[in-house]
Amino acid sequence: MLLFGLFASEGCKKPEDDLGLSVLDPADTLGTIRTDTVSIVSWTRPGDSVQTSGLSANEIGSYLDPQFGKVSTGTATQLRLSVNSVGPADASLICDSLVLSLAYSSVDPIYGSSTAQSIRVYRLDEDLTTDSIYRSNRAPVWINQDLVKDPTRQFAPFPLDSPMVGGVRVTPQLRIQLDTVLGNALLEQWGGANVADNTAFLAFFKGLYVVPDDQGQPDGGVWRFNLLSGASKMTLYYHSDTQPVTTPFDFVIGSGSVHYTHVVFDHGAATVPGVPQALSDITLGQQTTYIQSMGGLRPEIRFPHLDRYANTNLHTLAKAELIISVNNDDADSYPPPSQLFALRKDAEGVDRFLPDQDATIGGLYDATAKEYRFNMTRWVQGIINGTYANTGLSFVPAGTGITVNRAALAGPQNPTNPMKLVLTFTTY
Repeated sequence: MLLFGLFASEGCKKPEDDLGLSVLDPADTLGTIRTDTVSIVSWTRPGDSVQTSGLSANEIGSYLDPQFGKVSTGTATQLRLSVNSVGPADASLICDSLVLSLAYSSVDPIYGSSTAQSIRVYRLDEDLTTDSIYRSNRAPVWINQDLVKDPTRQFAPFPLDSPMVGGVRVTPQLRIQLDTVLGNALLEQWGGANVADNTAFLAFFKGLYVVPDDQGQPDGGVWRFNLLSGASKMTLYYHSDTQPVTTPFDFVIGSGSVHYTHVVFDHGAATVPGVPQALSDITLGQQTTYIQSMGGLRPEIRFPHLDRYANTNLHTLAKAELIISVNNDDADSYPPPSQLFALRKDAEGVDRFLPDQDATIGGLYDATAKEYRFNMTRWVQGIINGTYANTGLSFVPAGTGITVNRAALAGPQNPTNPMKLVLTFTTY
């Protein structure tokens, strides 16, 4: 009913207001007429879950975003044998240490602050399969027993520091000491059927779920990891009576293992008014609308009278440019998405790129102007011509499955930098 009210209120305007015929350049000598008064309706809705498996990065961490509420991300991953037929069996094998190493992404490894967090590691209790797609809203099935050796320890991210391991500087990574009980349980499999090959091993040891402990950490961030890196692995250090020198064995991740990110949003935990209210009252989207990666929030935009240009003398476009300003002042702490993609609906209601996507559509964030610009001439012309249905647009961030970037976007009635669709028509 609220949405109907928005469209109905627009429909009460005079046709010339609807069409934006109050042009900016009525006597343009170049043979064009330009207008930026096209009617726009915008609102915010919860986003759709996104694929997070099979991607270049995964996320771990949590924080309380004052404007967007609580964000918590964890990563589930398989581990694989680095060699088959591990062994031989030896009853004197003893685990010296067991370390889970996660290589930081070289691109934007921290979103939010670098405050230390409590991290929990659990053993998966379900099979992950390479022929399945895992999405952001899918919670893993895990055994509720924390494997971190020191559960009181806080981990702080150092994505630019190369730690010293065995006297050698290695790739920047988060290193989590796990309980040697697990290490010894793995050593008991040496020389047995469970470590004969990866098919057998994955049936025995399904993987790990690494997730922040949300208790007591309102300030924090989300950390991005590259699990495709050879530095991302679990290393078992052990010795025996016959071989007293510590020996390492790697359980690798890499491209052969399934790994995906699970995210939980709590927009109601926001301490600054905005997002919770926008989700309950869509009329507020005329002032501000919101976007959030990882399937958090999606802005919807409609141009309810755009197709009526077909019945005027202004129906041939030279250019159609949508301008959307960023409307929040905390971009240093929470950077907006680097790029937005505009999506239309096809006849079956499926999201599709605009026909301009294969041209120079833009959509990159301009940090100086604090705005996004989209050249969508083909799509708008198609609406005027009747080639495309006037379904409006929704927007998703680039890299939405590997980031949690978000932004507040100025709506069409924002008093400072309103959202505009600028149309330039040819008059000859």
